[in-house]
Amino acid sequence: LTFLLPRLLIAILSLNRKVVLFLDNFEHVDSSALALLSELLTSVGRLPSGRSNFLFIGCYRDGISEQHPLTVHLAELRRHQDISLTEMSLNRLSIDDVTDIIMTELRLPRRLVLELANIVHKKTSGHALFVVQLLNSLVRDSVLAYSPMKRRFDWDSAKVRSLKTADSVASLIVSNLNSLTPGELPSLRALSCFGIQVKLVVLALLKDGCPFGGVEPYLKSLIEGGVVEMKDSLVVFTHDLIQQGVYNNIPTEERRRLHLNIGVCLGMKVSLDQHSMVGQLQEMDFSSLSVEASRNVESQEINAIIGIAANQVNRVDPSSMERSQRIRFAGWNMVAASQFAKRFNFGASAHYCKKGIDLLYDSLWCNETFDLCRALHEGAASALLFLGDFSDARQYANVIIDNLPFADSLAAQYMVLRSWERMGKYEEQVDRGSAILRGLNFDIPLEPSPLLIMDAMAHISNIASKYSIEQIAKLRSGKVDTRKKNILLSLNSIITGALRSSSPFLPLITCAVVNYSLQNGVYEESALSFACLGYFKIALAGDYKEARYWADATKQILNKSGTSIVGSRARIFLYGFVECWYVSLRETGSHLLGINRSAVAMGDVESAVHSMLFSLRCSFYGSENLSLLLQSHCELMRTMKRYKELAKLALIDVVMIETLIGTKSNAFDVFEGTIPTEDFILADAKATQNIVSIELIHTRRFFTAFWFGDYQKANELYDVVISLPSHKLPKLWSITSQYYRGIIAFHLYREGEGEEWFDEGKKMLQKFEHLAKLSSTNSFQSKFLLLQAESYASSCEIINAKMVFEASIKSARDHGYINDQGLAFECYGKFLASIVDNNAALNCFKSAHVCYSQWGAIALAEHVWNKNKLSTCNEGSSPFCASFHTSNKHVRSW
Repeated sequence: LTFLLPRLLIAILSLNRKVVLFLDNFEHVDSSALALLSELLTSVGRLPSGRSNFLFIGCYRDGISEQHPLTVHLAELRRHQDISLTEMSLNRLSIDDVTDIIMTELRLPRRLVLELANIVHKKTSGHALFVVQLLNSLVRDSVLAYSPMKRRFDWDSAKVRSLKTADSVASLIVSNLNSLTPGELPSLRALSCFGIQVKLVVLALLKDGCPFGGVEPYLKSLIEGGVVEMKDSLVVFTHDLIQQGVYNNIPTEERRRLHLNIGVCLGMKVSLDQHSMVGQLQEMDFSSLSVEASRNVESQEINAIIGIAANQVNRVDPSSMERSQRIRFAGWNMVAASQFAKRFNFGASAHYCKKGIDLLYDSLWCNETFDLCRALHEGAASALLFLGDFSDARQYANVIIDNLPFADSLAAQYMVLRSWERMGKYEEQVDRGSAILRGLNFDIPLEPSPLLIMDAMAHISNIASKYSIEQIAKLRSGKVDTRKKNILLSLNSIITGALRSSSPFLPLITCAVVNYSLQNGVYEESALSFACLGYFKIALAGDYKEARYWADATKQILNKSGTSIVGSRARIFLYGFVECWYVSLRETGSHLLGINRSAVAMGDVESAVHSMLFSLRCSFYGSENLSLLLQSHCELMRTMKRYKELAKLALIDVVMIETLIGTKSNAFDVFEGTIPTEDFILADAKATQNIVSIELIHTRRFFTAFWFGDYQKANELYDVVISLPSHKLPKLWSITSQYYRGIIAFHLYREGEGEEWFDEGKKMLQKFEHLAKLSSTNSFQSKFLLLQAESYASSCEIINAKMVFEASIKSARDHGYINDQGLAFECYGKFLASIVDNNAALNCFKSAHVCYSQWGAIALAEHVWNKNKLSTCNEGSSPFCASFHTSNKHVRSW
């Protein structure tokens, strides 16, 4: 919801619609709702249309403490520069206000009511609700009554003055309810047990099951008395103080009985006892829940009733229940937790799991409650993991590990691994994963070597050669084995940690997981390891054909499995690291956007953010407009507050785009000083051995040095990058860095820096020649041609160099890579200048300026303009120059 609601509101405001959001009783809002509201206001506040078209009004009572969450929230809003905050204090009623009220109600002149108004104002201190309630009590007790003799309302001022004043408004309200009938008072007390409001359909279920006969028969009189009112299908107290006053004045024992009776009645209506002992979250079947004797209850109401039933029994002091009752109600909480987890409401799910565990305080992990304890702890750990409360999630998972045999604790082991991953502690994740692998008797060598890795990959290829892709996807029959799935889940997490820490064990772990799947059955959880094996076939063996086989097998497994969180993670890796070698960057980006939409629909915010980040990265290398990309990155930042490890990767991309554009965004400001700069990210990455972030930052800085012509610094940074273990694994940015390195090498050779630079350039040329032949989408064609042109230029083959430079420009233009087009023009211009063809060189530099400008790289375009002292471009002076004053047809709006 934190991810979706701001985006929905921004979309509405973008249509120039006016939106007003009003929230009463603001002081009762919990911390999670305040966090959502803060995200909503800050997201809208950054938009000009938001500040002019959106109004939020929040009402709260004064007197809240400095420690109250609302006080802290208001202080943050006051400091936020994008939010225009106006605070108004609504004072108590003045003596004139009270006089006007009495004059209006009694239809009497001011001189007659002034004395009464003074007395009422003094007794109520001008509190509006207190004034109304006091006047009602005067009428009820006939202190204020109509006088036939005077033909108007009359009162005894001395009697009014002598009335005892209640300690509070709530006390006065409660004293006014003493006249309720014996049936109305229990009904009102039962209503107060639900809080400020309750659905009418819930009250209908109490008719036959509660000792007091239900609430419905007395609703009409309570509504007429102004105590409650109907709002659509809801019964609502007319004021929260009335509900609080009624509830607080219920005797303790009666309150306990009311909650227990209501909870048991509702629980029986939805047959909770038949479902409360089901063990695992994923095995819950809510389609079988039914409401007894209530055919008029819609199926969507059942989930709400489950939660209400659990809430009611949770309000009872556990020490006042019998042990059998506590076990029974703990099972109800498990059902409620499972129901909310299925609806991706993990806050509620964690709440019910914790309540269930609290109910079992003297019955934990005994034979009678063992399965229930396991389910409650697994549910709590899983929900807290989604909520970002990693420390508590790991605590609940470790309780399971301490009480279960190793073979049965794999789901909990997976949660511990994921908690380390989400905290960015990949070394700890891999170390814990290695211990799990040893516990599972996986044969992982203590010291990996290239020979061992290639042998393991060859062994897996030999086993897989017996199966077609369709057969691999069907290597499982019969019932799903939960234990095997949990093993694969844990192995999945180990692979993820090894990937992000560039562990040398990663290829061996991948082969072990694939081998396990081929022998024990291929599940959806196998897909990530299959995609990884395809990746290593490219990275380590250079076997693109067999890599295609593993990629196709991965897609077959995922297509058979449908949509899930595990599947989303595998798809992100498949399209972000493997398929990108076979399809265009735009097609890869489109697949990743599809994963993003599916993840959003599931409530899987982490996968949604990760897939969007990779999609934007594909768009960058695919030459999408940089201004639009920066805007998209800044929008993404606002959804990443809880995913700071991912946010750090995205911020590195933001710095790269800002460098090219020459402007600063507010992307870092979103994190309010917790991630202040790129240097901070680098220092943190070095401290935590986050090799991927270290590589990305140095690669970004290498790109910047290359773009702006500082080849000496670029080479120094490139040497740092290639010294990192992660660089050996090909990625979009590492391939691009090799491309730029080849251009630098040929340039330095022509500058007389030595034969070794020509050899370096030729090595990169051969690599891209192979990639260009491999790719059916021409993603690498213009890059290969530009390196070939540089090679010809370095060999003094002027005619061939000119021809191939022009071919590179044409290839980049035809395939929509305007960034490569600009670079080809710039390199061509440098070559022409070196052979003293100055006019042609000038035109090429001008064309490079146009291409960079269309890409959105304004700072880079200005660098080319200033460095080469360009004048205004003559559109007819070059066959190339005129052809680039049209818009890039491939740039899409975001």
